[in-house]
Amino acid sequence: MADRRKPPKPKECAICTKEFTPRNSLQKTCSIPCAISHGKQKEQTKKDKADRANLKVRREKLKTASDWNKEAQVAVNRFIFWRDYGKPCIACGKPLVYGVRGGAVDASHYRSRGSAAHLRFNIFNIHAGCVRCNRELSGNLIPFRINLIEKIGPERVERIEHDNKPRKFDIEYLKRVKSIFTHRARHYEKLRKRHQEAA
Repeated sequence: MADRRKPPKPKECAICTKEFTPRNSLQKTCSIPCAISHGKQKEQTKKDKADRANLKVRREKLKTASDWNKEAQVAVNRFIFWRDYGKPCIACGKPLVYGVRGGAVDASHYRSRGSAAHLRFNIFNIHAGCVRCNRELSGNLIPFRINLIEKIGPERVERIEHDNKPRKFDIEYLKRVKSIFTHRARHYEKLRKRHQEAA
């Protein structure tokens, strides 16, 4: 009985790029020398990957609490950007330019990180604000407070204002904050993009 299987189509050698007809669909190279080179290339790629992973682990070990604090804050701020996407500035109420991430929209703290470092990751204390209100007007706090009461209610605002319990954030806590808010930011980003595509 005749073999009805189709012969493999010609393909390009992964090493020398010459066209050849493989014996089977898994064959990547045209000759034994090319196959050896391909094997070495794959080994090198595996080694490079392992080296990069080791380097990442070594860098993580060298990070200080200050480094982790900064990275956790970046993750929280990114979450605030996507959570409040499309909303106006919490203080002045003007529309924010959301197309320029990292430039026109700030994660504005009601109680600043300088005066209340223990609230730096509190998401009720942080809202999207314009650069002018946040940086030039030091948060523009009177209208910020009025709009914040409207947004989260007077009880939560008073809780933030009266929360003076100091907290120490260790490295393990900061790692968790970074991980949690990185995932939350991605979730909100996907939701916003889906919403934009559907509109």
